[in-house]
Amino acid sequence: MAGRYFTREEFITRFPGEAALAGDVYARMTANGFTAYALAEFDVYFVSDSREKLEKLAAFLTAVYGMQTKSPAEQNGQWELETASPKFPVDADNLLCWAIDLAIKGYEHDCRLDGYGTFAGADNKDFQDESAGQLAHYFELAMESYRQRNFGAAVINFTTAIRIFPENPNSWYSRAIAKEEILLGPKAREDYDKAIALSPEFREAYINRAVNKDEAGEYEAALADFNKAIELNALDPVVYFNRGNTRRHLGDQAGACSDWKKAKDLGGEYAAAKLEEFCK
Repeated sequence: MAGRYFTREEFITRFPGEAALAGDVYARMTANGFTAYALAEFDVYFVSDSREKLEKLAAFLTAVYGMQTKSPAEQNGQWELETASPKFPVDADNLLCWAIDLAIKGYEHDCRLDGYGTFAGADNKDFQDESAGQLAHYFELAMESYRQRNFGAAVINFTTAIRIFPENPNSWYSRAIAKEEILLGPKAREDYDKAIALSPEFREAYINRAVNKDEAGEYEAALADFNKAIELNALDPVVYFNRGNTRRHLGDQAGACSDWKKAKDLGGEYAAAKLEEFCK
């Protein structure tokens, strides 16, 4: 995008490195004696070409993420924002999702996540209350975080809910959706798999997993999940529409047109554009 400091191409290029960095940071923490799921806080740094961009990011992080921020400072021709996170329970997956979410929020404000660190180690002995009575609390915290687009916190709180009661398929399904929002499709797939294993009739999980597989280019596997979703409810136009897209990816033009027509007949007017473009 013209005029941006941190372009889409740069974000995409850096994305694998952000995931690798989270793994490296967690490995150093455990090497220093850190116990998984103890509470820890992090110093976080963002850079941009504009004080105003960082100030807007700081306001967002303070209001929505509960982070403490300092005033942006100019450093070597660019601007830097120093922030501090609230304490949260850290394991490898939580740290990954937290860091990727911050990288995305930085990009949305045209700022780049420049690094983060912590002194957490063997001295971190504080843990959350994971008694059974806290299940609803953490699930609602996760839902509220999701509504605020704080997807890292959503994942973390869904994970706590899962630790308290791992037999609830809704927690796995919901965590998968939050992971999809931060571009962690393979991680989300694992959670959809678990939700379906716990609840083999979980139609929404089949639909989401089918879309996940389609986006990964696994079209035959996606088709099987769409078929299962239709078996569970044959009157959902969205499923026919999406299955039509998958069939087109497989080269089945007749099947795709049939599905888009079915979606339209069931009230999915959005299928009309596909029919007009591909099924004359």
